[in-house]
Amino acid sequence: MIPQGEQRIDTSYAIGYHLTPALYGGQSMMPAFTFFAVEKGNMTLIQFSNGINMMVDCRRSAERPSPLDYLRAKIDKLDIVVITHPHQDHVTGLQEVCEFFRPKHFWHCGRYFRPDPVFDDWSFYEKARKGELLYCAPMAVRAGQTVRIGDSQINILAPKLPFIEGTIDDVNNNGIVFAVVTGNSKIIITGDTQEEQWETIDPKLLEAVSILLASHHGRETGFSKKTLTAMRPQRIIISDGAPCDTDATAKYQQIAPVSTTRNNSVVVAATQTTAV
Repeated sequence: MIPQGEQRIDTSYAIGYHLTPALYGGQSMMPAFTFFAVEKGNMTLIQFSNGINMMVDCRRSAERPSPLDYLRAKIDKLDIVVITHPHQDHVTGLQEVCEFFRPKHFWHCGRYFRPDPVFDDWSFYEKARKGELLYCAPMAVRAGQTVRIGDSQINILAPKLPFIEGTIDDVNNNGIVFAVVTGNSKIIITGDTQEEQWETIDPKLLEAVSILLASHHGRETGFSKKTLTAMRPQRIIISDGAPCDTDATAKYQQIAPVSTTRNNSVVVAATQTTAV
């Protein structure tokens, strides 16, 4: 197993003016974000100011701690699970996590997809999506919805109805995209959004981004120059393992500083005035 560690990004200086007023203006406290090293997949923990914990996607890797082990090292409870879309690299480890923590809320994109072959965590995802878990209430999220958690507001940017059909990958293009807005900070969380879905999102909702979790693990298929021009992110996180032939890290580095999970997890949190 690869030795584990964390890269820490202190929001008080590393990100800049989009985040600093939110942290030190006396009004709001930004959540802590952990982008876990799971090789070629996504898994993010968001710890909100009021104690609510949210996991976005999960992926089990033979090279890394399990999703459950990662979470147990950081939290005692998990309140919300978000699965951006039900591809294998976004849901493995889901059943183990949910059966241990028994989260009360399960957010999903609402679009049915059956993999071939079917695997256990997808079957568990379907149970959660259909409301068959007694402890967990499902919600199909849609563009335009907003949810207030602690000092933050979550703005759902995608998917939109009707679902996008006829693209190279309709599952990727109907996943959940959302912004976590706290004061003047804006963190964009994506799954595997491609150009067709980026085109459905109002560019004004993407302006002045503090941190972007790069779509589709930093690959060419998720890279949209038009979208990134609207965002002007101050930092980009790429959740991926060893670079593949379609890796777009170099392109992202022309936009903003890039941190990757290829060696270890990436934590974005205040360290000067707040214990995380």
